[in-house]
Amino acid sequence: MFDRKIKEQIPLYVDLDGTLIRSDVAKELLIGTLAKPNHWGATLRAARKGLADLKQFLSETAEFDAATLPYNDEVLAYIRQERDNGRRVILATAADATAAQQVADHLELFDSVLASTPGNNLKGKAKLEAIKADAQGEFEYLGNAAPDLEIWKEAAQAGIVNAPRSVKARAEKLTDTSLVVDNSPSVTQALIKAIRPHQWAKNVLVLLPLFFSHSYFHPNMLGAALLAMAVFSMCASAIYIINDLLDIEADRKHPRKRNRPFAAGTLSPVTGLFASLGLIATAFAISITQFNWGTTALFALYILTTTLYSTWFKHKAAIDIVVLTCLYTLRIFVGGVVLGVVVSPWLLNFSLFFFASLALMKRLTEVQKLEETPEKTKVRGYFLGDTTAIMAMGVATGSMAVLTLTMYLNSPLVAETYAAPEVLWLVAPIVLFWIFRAWLLALRDQIDDDPVVFALRDRVSRAAIIAAAALVPFAKFFTIEALF
Repeated sequence: MFDRKIKEQIPLYVDLDGTLIRSDVAKELLIGTLAKPNHWGATLRAARKGLADLKQFLSETAEFDAATLPYNDEVLAYIRQERDNGRRVILATAADATAAQQVADHLELFDSVLASTPGNNLKGKAKLEAIKADAQGEFEYLGNAAPDLEIWKEAAQAGIVNAPRSVKARAEKLTDTSLVVDNSPSVTQALIKAIRPHQWAKNVLVLLPLFFSHSYFHPNMLGAALLAMAVFSMCASAIYIINDLLDIEADRKHPRKRNRPFAAGTLSPVTGLFASLGLIATAFAISITQFNWGTTALFALYILTTTLYSTWFKHKAAIDIVVLTCLYTLRIFVGGVVLGVVVSPWLLNFSLFFFASLALMKRLTEVQKLEETPEKTKVRGYFLGDTTAIMAMGVATGSMAVLTLTMYLNSPLVAETYAAPEVLWLVAPIVLFWIFRAWLLALRDQIDDDPVVFALRDRVSRAAIIAAAALVPFAKFFTIEALF
């Protein structure tokens, strides 16, 4: 072990990406820049000049806030401890100098900064030479990856932070170890959280044509509908990942969303990107082999529309509601296509109004939270003063959904299809009750920003869904006379 007095005399160099913070600044900035097509040309020109020039362009172009980065608390505690002992501490990173300086200014823990500048990418050997020139003798270095091995080899002490097992083992053989941090969550758990399996429940809508055509006793049709639901779930999860990658900066400023894997730095942007592409590839492979090109085109339309929604539509008031509603209704339509069942216009009309109401409810909960953040004046194209209009539109569309349902219940189609059509009338008050209750809870700020997830978690909502769903097959196969 190093003598404490001797250690206090040597400088401490700290890496940024993966060490001081749990994420990678350059990768995040690249994704943020690529999300804006008008920057693609300039990004390509900067990349042609070299990696260091690209990093500088990204740090000057993309949104970046050092205050919200996912810092590693154990590393921060060690830096503060050594700084209190009188040691000189330097931030030594391959990140661009502009971004690195913002981090240093925010933390106020570093005496100086060594970082990449145009024409000089400070990584591996280049970083080692810069450290040796600055240290003028022995030094300690905190890092996390294979390129740091070259630096650790010549360091008096090594701090190893969340390094892969192979890198950690090699580093421990090179020099004396001063610090070992292993607090990185499981990548598998982070990835599962990123794909949001709880949101797959929305894809139950694919099963509605099966349910209302009463084909659930046909194994082939049931299997096809479940497979279509699985494909939709894979597509949705892929888009959730892309959406979270694009919203990293915004999520870090949100009290709840800052815990999402990319915002918290528990999942690498590169890992997420490959996972998203893998999910889309798998979904299309299943669709092409098990369904047909027409169905596959509908899945492609869903991915295209959700991508446009994530990058553009969700920031535009009113049109975002229409797009969300269409995405819900598309699930029902695809379910009918997969089964070869003609989806009732009544069902499509009902879904149009019902899901518009839910989409408006989602926006209301988001706008209401503006009261908790006075520095923000709007969210996704809506202002705090829009709550009255949002509520009016939401309750109106919800009521129109119930009106559509009652008109359907009074149609000749119901009388011809169901043995006890009068039983179906019980569904209307249940749906009416749920819509009115949900809107009251939303106004009381008792619903999270996703009403669909709320409905699945709320005990009263689950009871209403089960009761309404049970009435449909009952009305189909039983008559009132048979019960009495």
